[in-house]
Amino acid sequence: MGASHFQMELANLAKCLFLGFMILWIQIHGNKGCFEAERSALLNFKKFVVSDGADADHLLSSWVDDSMSDCCKWERVTCNSTTSHVIELFLNNTRQHDIDSKSFYDDENIWFIKVSMFQQLKELRNLNLSYNVIGGFIDYDEGFERLSELKKLETLDLSHNYFNDSILSSLGALTSLKSLILKSNSMEGSFPSKGFEKLEELDISYNLFNNSILSSLGALTSLKSLILEDNRMKGSFPSKGMFDSWNCFLHTYSIITSN
Repeated sequence: MGASHFQMELANLAKCLFLGFMILWIQIHGNKGCFEAERSALLNFKKFVVSDGADADHLLSSWVDDSMSDCCKWERVTCNSTTSHVIELFLNNTRQHDIDSKSFYDDENIWFIKVSMFQQLKELRNLNLSYNVIGGFIDYDEGFERLSELKKLETLDLSHNYFNDSILSSLGALTSLKSLILKSNSMEGSFPSKGFEKLEELDISYNLFNNSILSSLGALTSLKSLILEDNRMKGSFPSKGMFDSWNCFLHTYSIITSN
């Protein structure tokens, strides 16, 4: 009787300890949702999306300024299932313009954002800002200095905007960047010789680059995929010399067209 009673007491104690542990775990992890600093950063971005009087209820409608709203469940946002940090943002065409319309690139559709808004998203791996007709950043000097805090960003898509080549040197501060897509912007000149040590994929098609960029591209020794289509280049792609250091030249895709 005594031994049986002791076993029952021990079993009840184990159940209580397990229940207490589960309650504590839920308090720490289960109800946490996204981090407040990251949620505020996303809401700041939404303010710029609707800054021209666009329908705030229609654009990014799940992004609501409510402390009970978990930004990990918002549209276009992906969080790490364990840490609840934001790791992916798919912010392409956030104003939902008709990208096939001839008026898509009209001046009236150009808008500007603060790049420093993203500095709180320190676990971000993938940022897609394509098809937004963004004309640039209003906090260029200060904002790009803080961009270096995104130490885990691997993929950045800025295609189909109005960025010029002045942003390139700052993008080199993204030390983990593996894929950079700059298709269809307003870039020309050379590519920075510093940074981009891990860059494997580069798309600079549909810009204003000429052959002078080729010498600077030779410094990108980790590159595996290069797209140059529809720039102001003439002739053929050099097969020797400055690109001898590339490890995966056979996987490199390049097109040079004559104008």
